[in-house]
Amino acid sequence: MTEDTYEVTEGGYNSNRRTAKRKKRSRQKPGVSPLVYSRFLLENGVFLSLMDMGKDLPEYEEIPVPLRLPENQQRAYDDLEHAFHGIFKDRSREGRKLAQKLLSVSLNLMMAYPDQPYGHEPVLHPVTRDPLVVPQSSGGPDEETEKDRQTLDIIRRKVDCGERVLLYVNWVRLDSRTRLKRFLTDAGVRAEIMEDTVPPRGREEWVANHLRQGMQVMITNPGLVETGLDLNDFTTLIFYDMAFKLFTFRQASRRSWRINQTAPRVEVYILYYRNTMQERAVRLMASKLAVAGVIEGGVLTDEGLAAMSESEDMTSALARELAEGIRHEDAVEDIAASFRKMAVLHPAQERQVQEAECGRKAVPVRVRTETKIQPVPPAEQLSLWELAG
Repeated sequence: MTEDTYEVTEGGYNSNRRTAKRKKRSRQKPGVSPLVYSRFLLENGVFLSLMDMGKDLPEYEEIPVPLRLPENQQRAYDDLEHAFHGIFKDRSREGRKLAQKLLSVSLNLMMAYPDQPYGHEPVLHPVTRDPLVVPQSSGGPDEETEKDRQTLDIIRRKVDCGERVLLYVNWVRLDSRTRLKRFLTDAGVRAEIMEDTVPPRGREEWVANHLRQGMQVMITNPGLVETGLDLNDFTTLIFYDMAFKLFTFRQASRRSWRINQTAPRVEVYILYYRNTMQERAVRLMASKLAVAGVIEGGVLTDEGLAAMSESEDMTSALARELAEGIRHEDAVEDIAASFRKMAVLHPAQERQVQEAECGRKAVPVRVRTETKIQPVPPAEQLSLWELAG
């Protein structure tokens, strides 16, 4: 796929000068046209889901967890978003150029600030180097946030039931991973961080070694395990934060939902703060997952291929909502409903359920069925003319 970028110079109102368009740059990007499906794959391909492999998979559910910022942090975040809104709504030529240059840094800052409301550098003008947006510190590294408390609560419940937890943290430049490990260690939970310094070929061995040493929680970036690893020992996955890549989320969230998984259920928790860019990102991710039909190996469609486009579409959509000041009042209900529709839940008579006491082995619910054969009284042979009436 070739991406061409043009610079458009528009003439003023009642000006004799015509609009001029000049090609600025061209670059090759990875991609596939949705027409590939309809023209080449529809009649020549066989698409199988994991359900078609002849083995019952465990239940799988993605559970969004909405949280609220403290009032002082919410005010500081709103000031931050308001400042960026003023930049993005400027539709002049210079304003659009500035917004484009600040797109990545602005979205990343608004995604990261609720999780770490301190220690952020000012956003500078790319040319003059004047400060445009100055994030205000409204917390400290030793303070437990609401997201920290919710994460620790989920982990404690799961560890008490004998489960292991995979904790995903996307923003590696923040101190979230070290803080979470410190909080978990203080709570008596064995947690380890798998860094990107572990080579890909050695990651499976790294996980196995630490599991033998008693690891209960593994903290890592989802990009490090998105392909090539089966992590069946972890039946609960937590996304502490959300990035913009749909493919990475799909792959990382299903690391333990595999054919050889023996646990009855896999749960994925997605934590986000309400009324922030995090909520927008999760809502948009949920809609793209729904359109794509993202049960792993699901039915491939033109809409699904289009929805699988990577982060540029998401960042563009988030930037548009920011510029227009769009707020979704029913976002929490919409997000929960979207993920609920995509859950893989077995009927009650086939479901493997946990015993009331944590830690006991799950047992399948067995349903006894009886078949009764009722004799049918013999009927005389009818001719075709009699059948026709």
